[in-house]
Amino acid sequence: MRARFRGMTLQTLLRQHGITTLKEFTQRSGQSRQHSWRLWHGLDGVGKVTALRLSERLGIPLEELIRIDPVPVIKRPRTTPPKPRGRPRKPRERKAEP
Repeated sequence: MRARFRGMTLQTLLRQHGITTLKEFTQRSGQSRQHSWRLWHGLDGVGKVTALRLSERLGIPLEELIRIDPVPVIKRPRTTPPKPRGRPRKPRERKAEP
């Protein structure tokens, strides 16, 4: 799913403002490479704080950034370490050297 602004992807909006590559977006926005990639490909939505930062750093009007539909949050299952199986091991005793 891609973030959309009246049927427009975030990439299209950025291209209209002269940002044509992901590398350029990362450098100009000051975001981490991973966060920039997720925004560029529509995996993360543009929240209020991110919209303010992008507006200040890229010169894109805040109204346009806020209108981008947020990406729905996907609930991830909590992962816990697997429970040990079987009977617990006894600690090894070290042999004393003479």
